[in-house]
Amino acid sequence: MRSRLTAARSWGGVLVVWGGVAIGCTLVRAQEPLGPPPSLPRAGAAMAPAEVGDSPGVTVEQLAERLLEMERQNQALAEELMRTRAEHSEQMQLILQRLDEVSGRIRIGDDPELPVDDAAPAAPMPADPATVETPVPDYTEEQLAPVDPIPGYPRPSIAELGGFLLQSDEGKFRLRIHYESQIEGRFWDPIDQQPANSGIFLPRQRIFFSGNFTRPIEYEFSINRGFGTLNILNAFVNLHFDDRFELRLGRFFTPMFYDQFAISNYWLLTPERSIFTTNLSLNRQFGAMGWGYLFDKRLDYAAGVFNGSRNSFEAFNNALDLVGYVNARPFQQSEGLPMARFLNLGASVAFGRQDQPPVPASFRIGGGSPNADIPGAGTVPFLILNRGVQERGDRLIGSVHAAYFHQSLSLIGEWQYGYGGYAASPAAGSTRVPFSGFYVAGGYFLTGEEVERRTRLYPLRPLIPTRKGQRRGLGAWELTGRFSTLAMGEEVFNAGLADRNLWSNQAATTELGVNWYWNEYVKIYMFWLHGGFDDPVLYAPGRFQETADMFWLRFQLYF
Repeated sequence: MRSRLTAARSWGGVLVVWGGVAIGCTLVRAQEPLGPPPSLPRAGAAMAPAEVGDSPGVTVEQLAERLLEMERQNQALAEELMRTRAEHSEQMQLILQRLDEVSGRIRIGDDPELPVDDAAPAAPMPADPATVETPVPDYTEEQLAPVDPIPGYPRPSIAELGGFLLQSDEGKFRLRIHYESQIEGRFWDPIDQQPANSGIFLPRQRIFFSGNFTRPIEYEFSINRGFGTLNILNAFVNLHFDDRFELRLGRFFTPMFYDQFAISNYWLLTPERSIFTTNLSLNRQFGAMGWGYLFDKRLDYAAGVFNGSRNSFEAFNNALDLVGYVNARPFQQSEGLPMARFLNLGASVAFGRQDQPPVPASFRIGGGSPNADIPGAGTVPFLILNRGVQERGDRLIGSVHAAYFHQSLSLIGEWQYGYGGYAASPAAGSTRVPFSGFYVAGGYFLTGEEVERRTRLYPLRPLIPTRKGQRRGLGAWELTGRFSTLAMGEEVFNAGLADRNLWSNQAATTELGVNWYWNEYVKIYMFWLHGGFDDPVLYAPGRFQETADMFWLRFQLYF
């Protein structure tokens, strides 16, 4: 009985060992064959405890040693498998992250079916400044996307540009619609001054229609609010066969002054442009302009011929203004000066001969355009020309500018100069009146947003999220300020063009405030403006003032 139990126990051990060997062989291949499986013994037969099966040289100890060796190999394979899975997971995460970044730049809109991790904030739509090769200023007012992407500067998606889009399948025919609305409150001190009034104003209410018919022919038509009517803001065709040279024909911004030509009003540091620009810039005119980008997009240029009158719709005489602009980013590809990458340097100039009614006839602070009547009731005049004065003779206007952007910082400065010919009456001779001025403006994002130019901003924590996965926050807060001056020569009084007893030929403004971006479409300006005049100016019958202060609150929507 004891011998049978001993034999049974021996056979049980053999079967257990053989089962382990069989299972191990399914995972790895043994280094040497184990031989055929053992034969079942006949009933009553006995076995030597040191041998198994029909292979007399293979013992239980050898099988156990082989099993241990295979277990070690299995453990090594399991560890290698775990490492491979970890590396694969990490690589997939990098690929998905890169794919998300690329798809965010080229997609037309957000796919509502895509899963979103609510625990992580969505990546901002614009490209990382470290990957942007060319921070091209906003010369198209962001209505037109480039036909061909600028090297290193991805084509904006519809989500980035905003608006509504209709297009053919091939993209040869597109119509994009944008809307801009500005509603503001102006509160002047002293409150009883005239003609400037405190109140609620609508400085801009605009609708833009832009796109292309065939790929290289772009267009824009936009309308602006008027008093009881609508008027044309922009109306032009842009022939875009090559980024190095484009031809624009129609009514549009002349390439004058950095704060006008390179920065759309939606993205200004302050509610309006500098006091020199708002009073003396040529603004929009009818004309033809060649423009483009050279030297790997390190140089932007524009040159054209335009009707002479500021902010004009029609020509008042046969003469045309010649206007030129150049802007360079000499260090944008420099590896040795990374902090100077977004430094812009340039100049602009315009020359022509005028013979027409003067525009503007009054020079103001707080204005928004050179015709000085938008909104006229909410601005303070510091110089008003006498009745009958004509703009006659040569006119030269120019500037030298610098703009610097680094992380959350924006710095812009421009020295502006020129002269204009004026006559006190149609029969009087022309007098040359010199102009001069400058402005220095700066802004810094307190909430960490970074900029490489003045364009659409995407808050890191929008107050009103516009895309899935965005974390709600307080929006983006930008602390800004500007000092701006305009001076006209004493000739404006000596030649009888204006009354020295009522007006001043010099004015300066200081503006301090905060820009609050709710998201990429909504912006709130909260500003204090202080104006100072070289001589006291008339603000009410028999009363004069040397300063004027205004609290400025503006709500802006651009979509």
